[in-house]
Amino acid sequence: MEQLYALFAEVARQGSIRKAADRLGLSAASVSRHIARLEHSLDAPLLDRRTDGVRLTPAGELLLRFIADRTRELERLRAAINELKAVERGHVSLFTVEGMLGGFIPGAIATFARLYPGITHELVVAGTDNVVAAVAEDRCDIGIAFQPQPRGGVTTVAQMRQPVLAVVGAGHPLAGRHGITMADLASEPLCLPDKTFGIRQAVDRAAKRAGITALHMETNSIDMMRHFALTGMGVTFMPAFAFEREAAAGSLVGIAIADSNLESATAKVCIHAERSLTWAARRMLDIILNARPDGFRPV
Repeated sequence: MEQLYALFAEVARQGSIRKAADRLGLSAASVSRHIARLEHSLDAPLLDRRTDGVRLTPAGELLLRFIADRTRELERLRAAINELKAVERGHVSLFTVEGMLGGFIPGAIATFARLYPGITHELVVAGTDNVVAAVAEDRCDIGIAFQPQPRGGVTTVAQMRQPVLAVVGAGHPLAGRHGITMADLASEPLCLPDKTFGIRQAVDRAAKRAGITALHMETNSIDMMRHFALTGMGVTFMPAFAFEREAAAGSLVGIAIADSNLESATAKVCIHAERSLTWAARRMLDIILNARPDGFRPV
């Protein structure tokens, strides 16, 4: 049955029986027979076969989620067995918003790699909505999101207050200001991340309250937002951790915005509410929480 599950998961990934067969070194007819066998055992169609490939049926979607959950549980079992044997091995999956890569998270990961060279790890960069979804769907061990919306199956274990700032290049006319309002930005070219980012959701609400509707540029890249401000194209919005290096170098300036929601914004560390962290994931979480005194605080 495990082989059938693996074969089905490959068909789902490829969206094609023929492509999956090529990847697995099997004939398309053989793969099709195996899928039919699986459908017979579950008494439900799993694939909608089309001329351009296959699509998962509702039953197929359920099976794919089951396979993903089963895979994660097997990983946890192996990690737990390793822990019993006092073997520092395992794997940790971390999803984080891109802005964190401009702060202390890369250093925390480097510390983890140095202390536990036998543990593999992956880092996936995504918008806040996608980070929280990955945690809820058990596709990662730890998620770091900015201003995430509450979601079932997800619990916050630590947070860090990080006000959203207006960010400009050092030569921008606003760079000398200690504070501004959203209304002060009404005539400025603005760059915002797309709507999967917690930053965007917070700024949109503040802009609506101030009656601002203009948007010069939208991007899914925090790095492009930094570039927008660095080159003098206009104003962008980021928490301080997203441009620490540039702020230290004096090339970017963050300006406080007089808006209660932007001032109280937080970055949060999230885990699945009903799953226990593996030994390896607990080590990664400990290092992230202790990376520096002004970082994340347990909640």
